Amino acid sequence: MSLRPFPRSLVMAAFCVVTLHVAAVVFLGTSSFGSLIGNSLQIFSSFLAAAMCFQAARRSPSFGRSFWILVGFGMAAWGIADFGWTYYEIFLLREPPPGSLIRFLFDTHGMFFVMAIFLNQDKEDSRVDVPEALDFVQIGILFFLVYFGAYYLPAINLGYHDALEREFEVMTAGISGIFLLALIQWRRSATREAQRLFGGLAAYLLVYGTLATIVSKMQLAHEMPTGTWSDLGWTIPLLFGAFWAATWQSAAEPETRVRKRHHSLAEILVSNGMFFFAPMVILIQVAQLGPGLRVIRFTLLGISFSCYAVRIGLTQYRQQQDEETVRRQTLAMDSSIEGIGILNDKGVHSYANSALASMLGFDSPQRIVGQPWKVVYAFQPLGELESQVRKGLRESGKWSGNLQLHRPDGSRIPVEFHVGRMPDRGTVCVCRDLSQREEAEKARADAETKYQMLVEHVNAITYIAEIGINGKWFYISPQVENILGYTPEEWLALSPNWDQHIHPDDLPIVAAAEERSQNGFPFQAEFRVRRKDGRDVWLSDTAVIVQGSNSHPVMEGIMVDITERKALETQLQQSRKMEAVGRLAGGIAHDFNNLLTIISGYTELALSRPHLPSEAHADIERIENASGRAAALVRQLLAFSRKQVLQPKILDLNKIVLNLDSLLRRLMDERIEMVTRVKDDLGKVKADPAQVEQVIMNLVVNARDAMPEGGRLVVETCNTELDANYAVDHVSVKPGRYVMLAVSDSGVGMDHQTVAHIFEPFFTTKESGRGTGLGLSTVYGIVKQSGGYIWVYSEPGKGSTFKVYLPRVDEVSEGAAATQAAPREQRGTETILIVEDEEAVRELILTVLAEKGYDVIPSLDPQHAEQIAARFPGEIHLLLTDMVMPGTSGRELAERISAKRHGIRVLFMSGYTENVITSGGMLEEGLAFLQKPFSPAALVQKVREVLSQTPAA
Repeated sequence: MSLRPFPRSLVMAAFCVVTLHVAAVVFLGTSSFGSLIGNSLQIFSSFLAAAMCFQAARRSPSFGRSFWILVGFGMAAWGIADFGWTYYEIFLLREPPPGSLIRFLFDTHGMFFVMAIFLNQDKEDSRVDVPEALDFVQIGILFFLVYFGAYYLPAINLGYHDALEREFEVMTAGISGIFLLALIQWRRSATREAQRLFGGLAAYLLVYGTLATIVSKMQLAHEMPTGTWSDLGWTIPLLFGAFWAATWQSAAEPETRVRKRHHSLAEILVSNGMFFFAPMVILIQVAQLGPGLRVIRFTLLGISFSCYAVRIGLTQYRQQQDEETVRRQTLAMDSSIEGIGILNDKGVHSYANSALASMLGFDSPQRIVGQPWKVVYAFQPLGELESQVRKGLRESGKWSGNLQLHRPDGSRIPVEFHVGRMPDRGTVCVCRDLSQREEAEKARADAETKYQMLVEHVNAITYIAEIGINGKWFYISPQVENILGYTPEEWLALSPNWDQHIHPDDLPIVAAAEERSQNGFPFQAEFRVRRKDGRDVWLSDTAVIVQGSNSHPVMEGIMVDITERKALETQLQQSRKMEAVGRLAGGIAHDFNNLLTIISGYTELALSRPHLPSEAHADIERIENASGRAAALVRQLLAFSRKQVLQPKILDLNKIVLNLDSLLRRLMDERIEMVTRVKDDLGKVKADPAQVEQVIMNLVVNARDAMPEGGRLVVETCNTELDANYAVDHVSVKPGRYVMLAVSDSGVGMDHQTVAHIFEPFFTTKESGRGTGLGLSTVYGIVKQSGGYIWVYSEPGKGSTFKVYLPRVDEVSEGAAATQAAPREQRGTETILIVEDEEAVRELILTVLAEKGYDVIPSLDPQHAEQIAARFPGEIHLLLTDMVMPGTSGRELAERISAKRHGIRVLFMSGYTENVITSGGMLEEGLAFLQKPFSPAALVQKVREVLSQTPAA
């Protein structure tokens, strides 16, 4: 059974209703305002239940929709009646009189439930048909007479209390009757969904009837007004109805009937008896009315019996229509050229047409009807066939296959045989004569033989095929194996789905050419087809329409491999793009070389000065090395764009990655987690160091820009071997040993179309002003010039991975490590509270400051820091806190701690630039700030500087 979860809003509304009821009873009691609150909550509950029913109707098809609409009308009628009751009780200070419309609605709102009970469960739409409308009229008359005869007329001559008792008896009898009808329909329902509907209605009526009886008894005994605990006796059933409707969920698929469509005689008598029940009760009620109401008696009786007579007439008319439909269907099956046989659940033929009798070799269908299937198919080899058919019926309810039917005279006929299970557990068998189809296939074979020797020595594919992109191919020349990798037999076998081998971007071109050919024009198209090994081949396809065997039109065509021509066109376009890149790179390199010349010249002058301190000498050497690396980068840009001679060296890729690690981390946003993994015993590669650094920088920056909201960036290296299988999927790769560099991100990712153009010059996915489109094209050129390969793997929303494969060499790497000067020492003895969520940074700060004599207190997060500040007994001179942390910012933490410890100094640190922080409003201008990344000397100097300042008041 499928149920929807309780809507949270409905649960909250029900809780509020019950809570307000309790509050009204406790604090307001039976006062006018208390009664108004109680009645209002009951009205709200009824309309809430009606709204839930109407929503359930929108989620339900056909019968279920009509059912919920009628139940919703019943709920709403109760609320309208209670609205009128509130008017009488609050403003007129009395209850509605016995003959008022208010009491009529209260006592007869159940007629909508009865209408829902008498709905036709087999209806296929939610519209009310004429028989149902007549039933509704009968039900309305019935409820009116019950109210009028059983309550209204007797109540005129009864006292107030006796009239209430009379109304209680009528109400109890009515609810009990409706409850019994719902139980009967629940038992008789043909589907699981109808059983759930009638079972739910019966449950609601049981809850409503039980509580209504208890409350009514209490009101009869004590004459309690609204505003007491008894009010919940009306509200709770309505809320129960709301939850019942809100959790209703129709079956996602059509349900199997729990009962057969045909009914027994007893079930038919019960069904007709239920329709006859209303007129009989109306007749009994009319007979009990006094002689003074003759007009009403005969009018209602006439309407009731007229409705019943019309309904019987409509039922008979529909039966005649059904019989006519069955007759026409039988005639259609009798006239069908396909053999049709129907077996009952015992395996006996209840129907067979002439075509089936002819295929099986019988002179008439009467020889088949009434006979078990084993007798009819006695001439067939039933051993293995019977087990296959039974297995198919058991697993999927059907079986199909081609076989040879054996006739009593010894002849055979090829047929396509279908067996299917029917809802009544019977079986239908359909046979289709394949003799004409085999003749047509023979004609097609003749056409294939006729053109088998045509143009087979031409360096192109010749073919014969049906018109249409999904048409069958009859012949293809042996050249298909050289061009597409398939043997002729393989291609003809897959030809009905050959469009799946066409490149998706070229399918519209082929479809348009096929459409033109169907109008008599020659077929002409250029498109890509995937070879058997996975590569795409460009073909120029030209064909004409000719008349085949038996005037069957076919296409005769020739496909020429134009892959080289397309490659030359692509290379021409690429060379033009690269020429533009070269001109741009040349202009930029010119200006950069001028600047680098000035830098290099002044550094050399500085190094030549006598008595230069060793620390300054090392620093200037680093400047010189940096300018040399910058010049090398410019040279490689020119080498890429103009194909100049490179200067490769034997390199340890791990050293380059680790040397760049700290620089790359400075480029990262704090929301990006960067991870570097290098493989021990990594093989050596032969490449230009500056070029490799540029590859890593470009890939990392590209990965960073792909994660505007933050994420994870991984740089890793490892040894790998690319085998022949990998080379098949990546055509330009040569199998062998490689060193792999991978850069992965968890960013926005790319679709297939973007990946196809990602290495093209000037192609960029960034917004205007942020990217030139040269970064990845430069990476591609450097990798290819170094004898390597680069591949990208990406999906939208799942990030991207760029893998660079460089050939592994067995030589010793070159290069040496440089030294770094130590900073000047500045010491102190103050107490410093450190707040940094990154463990490595926190440990570095603790080590540096502790060595300088400071008393350092580390904290893991802002909450831990607040606890330390509150409990530490001594003075804390400085709060050194990160600016951006999970949960609480450094600014908020500083304000809280400063409020508790007046005079404490604060030093903020962050990887964001100062102008970004101020533009975001997180740090005011003038407060102490230390930019990440910083050196130990810069840290010590900034701490000493802040501690030396006068603390704020």
